[in-house]
Amino acid sequence: ACMRKFNKVFIIALPRCATVSLCDALGMLGIPTAHLGRIYGEKTNEHNNPVRLKRMHEQITSGDFRLDILEQCQGLADYPVCSTEVFAKLDVEYPGSLFINLRRDNDVGRWLQSVERQFVGLQMVKAGKAATEAEQEFMKVMLYFRELTFGQAKFDASAYEHAYRRYQAHLE
Repeated sequence: ACMRKFNKVFIIALPRCATVSLCDALGMLGIPTAHLGRIYGEKTNEHNNPVRLKRMHEQITSGDFRLDILEQCQGLADYPVCSTEVFAKLDVEYPGSLFINLRRDNDVGRWLQSVERQFVGLQMVKAGKAATEAEQEFMKVMLYFRELTFGQAKFDASAYEHAYRRYQAHLE
């Protein structure tokens, strides 16, 4: 049996939908995948790589979808590829790629709780008074991608649930 070849792998699942776990699994299979700029398989304890994430933001906002990071790895997960606008352009730029979606339809309420904890907590740490300049820059990029993905950066349960359902319907 032969395995189908893909140009790139894009995990287009929304945040808090097991994107890190899938990056780990792909890495174990020899398919290095980046999550928030961190390429899984690299020796680091960081959950993200702010420098690479910022570079992706710079490229995307300038209309350049030939992302530098994809010269270093085989795929991306979470931001920025969970935005329909971004993954549509990546599909054109990298034809023959595999797009993977993971869903939390069984309990969207629990997904919302997870999103709220992560988003609000991260923002408190990375944008608060004690945050470094680099952390504040990272948070600006994260807020940009949240707005691109959910229609607004500030967490609001009903708006985010609506965005979740609209996103899943779009993918279908």
